[in-house]
Amino acid sequence: MTSRTVRITFTEDTSGSSAYVLPLLQKILDPQEGIKANVIDGTRADGSIIIPGGKKSQKIEIEGILYDDGYDFVSISIAMATMRTSLTAETGTLTLEWLDGASWTTIWSYTVRRIGEIIFPSSMRTDMQAYKVEYIVLSY
Repeated sequence: MTSRTVRITFTEDTSGSSAYVLPLLQKILDPQEGIKANVIDGTRADGSIIIPGGKKSQKIEIEGILYDDGYDFVSISIAMATMRTSLTAETGTLTLEWLDGASWTTIWSYTVRRIGEIIFPSSMRTDMQAYKVEYIVLSY
């Protein structure tokens, strides 16, 4: 099995600021496409009525770790502040890429908006800090 290097970058659309690369990805929940449909089950028969709806909202959940050799409380606190500043709640572009030799190949790219806060589970910020961030896809 071949090992691949992947990365997710976030670029805010309104400011056009430089892309922020989310560090040390551990879990990526890709968008799940589908439709909203109302299903009405019959009470006396085996059939059902399906009323098709529009497209279902898609969410992208990302989990990772803030870590680097020599990280300490101050370094992790600065990395957390940088992440909070860079991953704004404004509309932006989220891109998943993998390293193909010397260049990055895009797997998907969506216009998104962060929903909720960036979650930093308790770890005392001693040598690493886990994070979790969730986005909703605005257009695909």
